[in-house]
Amino acid sequence: MISKKSLTRNWKKLSLSALLLLGISVCLPAPAAKANYFSDLYNGLQNFSELPGEVNRLQQNYQQTVEELQQTKDQLGQTVDALGETQNQLGQTLEQMETYRTQNEALQEQNRQLSLVVDELKNDRTQREHYFNRIKVTVITGIALILGYFVIIRLLRFTMRHRSRKGDNLRDRLR
Repeated sequence: MISKKSLTRNWKKLSLSALLLLGISVCLPAPAAKANYFSDLYNGLQNFSELPGEVNRLQQNYQQTVEELQQTKDQLGQTVDALGETQNQLGQTLEQMETYRTQNEALQEQNRQLSLVVDELKNDRTQREHYFNRIKVTVITGIALILGYFVIIRLLRFTMRHRSRKGDNLRDRLR
C-alpha cells in the first residue's frame, strides 16, 4: 500500500520535473525542418519493417478476442442448458400441480358424495329410532290399557261384590 504522503511527494516531484522540461524546451531554439528524400525513405522503410510486428500483435489480439468470445459462447450455452433444465423442471412441477388439482377435485367430489351418504344414513337411523320409539310407545300403551282393563274389571267386581254383600246383609237384616 502506498501512503498518502508518498503519493503527494511523488506528485510534487513529477510536477516540478514537468515544469523544468517545459522551461528548458521554451529556452532552446527549435530545429529547422529538413526536406530530405533519403531520411523520408528511411523512415518509410522503417515503418514498413515494423508492420509485420504490428500485424502479429493484431493477430494475437484477434486470437485472444476469439478465445474470449468462445468462452463467452460456452458460458452462454451452459446458461441456456441450465435454463432449459429449469424450464423442464418448471413444466414437470406444473404438470404435478395440475395432477394434484385434478386429484383434489376428485377427492372433494368423493367427500361430497360420502357426506351425502352419511347424511342419508343418519336420517335413516333417526327414522328407525322414531319408528321403534313409536312401536315401544304403542306396545307400552297397549299393555297399560290391557292391565288397566283388568284392574278396572277387578275393581268393579270387587266393588260390586262388596255392594252385593252389603245389599245381602241389608236384606238379611230386613228380613
